[in-house]
Amino acid sequence: MVRTYLKTFGRMFKKHFTRLVSIVLMVLVSVGFSAGIGMGKDSLVYSLSDYYKSQNVSDFVVRGAEIPEEKLNALEERFGEENVTCGSVFELVNGKLDMGGMTLKLEGEGIGEGVTRIYIQETEDREKLNIAERRDDNGISDAVPDANEFLIAAEHANRDIAGVPLGSKLTLKFEGMPFGYQFTVAETIVHPLHFAQSRDVSMQKKADGGEDDYELLENILYVYTDETHALPFPVNEIYISVPALKEHTLFDDGYEKKLSDGKAEIEDILEEEIGAGTCAVLTLHEFFTYCSWEEYEDKLEGIGYVIMVVFLFVTLLVVLSTMTRLLDEERAQIACLQTLGYSPMRILSKYLLFALVGTVIGSGGALAAAWGLAYIIYINFRWNYVMPPYSSHIAPLFFFIVTAVILVATLAATLIAGLRMTRRTPAALLRPKSPRPGHKVILEKIPALWNRVSFKYKSTLRNVLRYKMRFIMTIVAVMASTALVLAGLAVLDTCLFTDIGTNAMIGVAIIVLVFAALLNAVVIYTLTNINISERERELATLMVLGYQDREVTGYIYREIYITGSIGILLGLPFGALLCFFIFKVMNDFATLASINWFVWILAPLVSLLFTFLVTLILRRKITGIKMNDSLKAVE
Repeated sequence: MVRTYLKTFGRMFKKHFTRLVSIVLMVLVSVGFSAGIGMGKDSLVYSLSDYYKSQNVSDFVVRGAEIPEEKLNALEERFGEENVTCGSVFELVNGKLDMGGMTLKLEGEGIGEGVTRIYIQETEDREKLNIAERRDDNGISDAVPDANEFLIAAEHANRDIAGVPLGSKLTLKFEGMPFGYQFTVAETIVHPLHFAQSRDVSMQKKADGGEDDYELLENILYVYTDETHALPFPVNEIYISVPALKEHTLFDDGYEKKLSDGKAEIEDILEEEIGAGTCAVLTLHEFFTYCSWEEYEDKLEGIGYVIMVVFLFVTLLVVLSTMTRLLDEERAQIACLQTLGYSPMRILSKYLLFALVGTVIGSGGALAAAWGLAYIIYINFRWNYVMPPYSSHIAPLFFFIVTAVILVATLAATLIAGLRMTRRTPAALLRPKSPRPGHKVILEKIPALWNRVSFKYKSTLRNVLRYKMRFIMTIVAVMASTALVLAGLAVLDTCLFTDIGTNAMIGVAIIVLVFAALLNAVVIYTLTNINISERERELATLMVLGYQDREVTGYIYREIYITGSIGILLGLPFGALLCFFIFKVMNDFATLASINWFVWILAPLVSLLFTFLVTLILRRKITGIKMNDSLKAVE
């Protein structure tokens, strides 16, 4: 008997293989996207944190007109000499800077319009804090400077930093003076405070600008000095690294708490200068590269949380519908096992196993998809940053959460529906379910409209509204998946056609759209496939009566298009609500009014396209129904 019972497992999996595949695909798309967005955010956080630690990026920058030496000594005493460096920073607009009545000029190849920032630092401090990465294309970094020449580095060229070419000869001198300082660009580097590819703002305000109106940075040069080569500029920047902060992930709660405490200590030491308004203490939040990175992380997390909820809702709805309908089809099998003395839990174990196998296989594929998606998100940010090495330290918390939610909900619903069925007597289960009685639909109460409808559409409308639960679940699932497509298109649109978008966010928006479209296709396919499976006897009857293939398929297609169209139309207002929440959690980066008109048309067209493709895919299943086998089935 045990061996016979075990055989039913294999037969069930074979009989309902299509449903098993549907569960796998639903879980794979939903969990893969939700976990991938969360892991993508983790990849950004941990990669930046690892880079911040490996390059010993300064946690604080003290910036002022001229910082007294005694204050520098006090900071070195408090934080350790090995954790404090200093230097001079100044900026020239169009190659010129007014310095107390005298004009400093920078001339040479690559120096044109815009702001050129020059950092001056002692060579021995170069490998202590803010350790820069040398580019592989350097050709003269080992050159020996002349007595009156400085070998300097230039920030790497990107979309906005012009980049002074290697070997360029530059001259820095005061206007009217016959002599000056000679520079040769010996290498290009990526500085850990300036690895953003997008435009940075300088410290230099425009002459005719307002308080927050800044020139944009065009070039950065780094001059390293020693006793032989020195420049007579005052110290106006101090860099401080706090080892205790390196114990934390960048920008987490522990980091923020110690950052706040450290800033208060530095401000106490610099109290006089801060009070006089000649000095300021900056953290990484004030640097464009790091604050923009944090902003992108927050936006990515916001998208993940909102869309994850909708993805999980749709997946649970379709998976639960699949399992409850499977149990309904297995009524006779359950009745036979009851008569043989099997307990309810033993009977239901194979259905629980079916749901478990589908969810586990789907989750396994989803984990691989999530890892891949996280890496794709990371790669997308190369449009905006010279990306640090990809961190392998990614906690798959999102994956375990969403998998657990789907698994527990699916097993619980299967168990509840199964227990309800096993409480009935075997005789009641062996009898076929009574067909739902026919009744007038709401349109029949409007004779002026109903009388104009042809017979085949009257039949279709009655069938659609006959099974209210199936009708509602299909509409809700299509509505939610259409809303996700609209949200993906809306985010992509606002990134592409407004000044808030970046290539990285455009890439994320495309990912959202692709997964939303996949979910939409799987939802429509699964629900339609179940509908056909449940009505094989009905369709076989039409074939026996002489209906042609196009008439039989049209019988189902009309129902699909009517139900799908209702879900798609309802998906537009629900999608608008979803977009509203996404924009809110992304710090109001757009509004519904900023979405272009064609997005509202394109979203339902995408859903209709997938509905049409599904009908083409399932045509063979309808026309391939075996009339004899279907008509022999008890109904």
